[in-house]
Amino acid sequence: MGCRNGCRGGCSNAVFVGDWIEGVLPARDAPPLVEVRFKSNRRELFWTELDPPLTVGEWVVVPELIRRSAEAPLQIGRGYDIGCVQLTGYLAAARRKAQRQSIDPQQRILRRATAEEQQRLLELRLQELTLLQKVRQLVAELGLDQQHEMKVTDVECTADGRTIFCYFTANGRVDFRELIRRIAETLNMRPEMRQVAAREETARIGGIGTCGRELCCSSWLTTLPTVSAQEVTRYQGISLNTTKVLGLCGRLKCCLSYELDAYKKVLSHIPSVKSLHTEDGDWKYLRTEILLERLWFEKVGEGKQVCLLVREVRRLLDMNRRGERPPSIEPYIVKFPDLPTRI
Repeated sequence: MGCRNGCRGGCSNAVFVGDWIEGVLPARDAPPLVEVRFKSNRRELFWTELDPPLTVGEWVVVPELIRRSAEAPLQIGRGYDIGCVQLTGYLAAARRKAQRQSIDPQQRILRRATAEEQQRLLELRLQELTLLQKVRQLVAELGLDQQHEMKVTDVECTADGRTIFCYFTANGRVDFRELIRRIAETLNMRPEMRQVAAREETARIGGIGTCGRELCCSSWLTTLPTVSAQEVTRYQGISLNTTKVLGLCGRLKCCLSYELDAYKKVLSHIPSVKSLHTEDGDWKYLRTEILLERLWFEKVGEGKQVCLLVREVRRLLDMNRRGERPPSIEPYIVKFPDLPTRI
């Protein structure tokens, strides 16, 4: 199957997870909304009135957006920026609904970007490493790296070259008024300081996870999910005494939240049980294999362990509540096949 770019080499369209909706709903009724991606997976939604309509992969010129903090609303700046269209129409509207985001009427696409503007943006991206080193040097000169453990992790220039966004991590609040003045004098650009958490820092830098794929937070996640250590241990039964559950940011992996709803749904059907009673003895509950819906029990006083499916546990519980005890637990246990012995 050829890809959207016209390739006939047999590549798969499966990677374009949103394409299933194209052609299902009429394009003429699609909302005039697009999602634009900037550096390091930063994405914003914009209204559009361009004709012909924008398509995924086009580069567009948009007004400069400023967000002072994660909770603060977006503000329209005086400059402009350039980004790549990622979603259009119904999918962009679905993203807006999921994020419960209100979009300012002035937050709209200005025009398509020219080849010269795209080349200028590429030149700015190549200069950002040098600018990052200069900003870090100014931080060291002011002693902010020692006082607040301030670390500038990334910088991002707007396409007009007037504004530079400095992303940093630090312990607590930092008085960087002098730093802003020095950056403006040295770089001749208007600085915007943005303090980010450890997970946001990793999302901007990027990397490869233990699964061998690009980090979710730096590739496709638009919002970082909340991963609760209590829910991980309670529902998924994962021990937190291991580095295997920690991501590159040093926090619990985002992917631990992907299966949480499935675990909760399965656990809602698994009965709470402490022991089962049969005529040949009492059986103490040991553990649950959640996704397999199996429970393990141990015979009191003997140490023999057996495995039962959830439906069989319910049958035995109902019998015990009625005061009945089956002769043996053997008819209810899971029969595992005998594995061949290596010689």
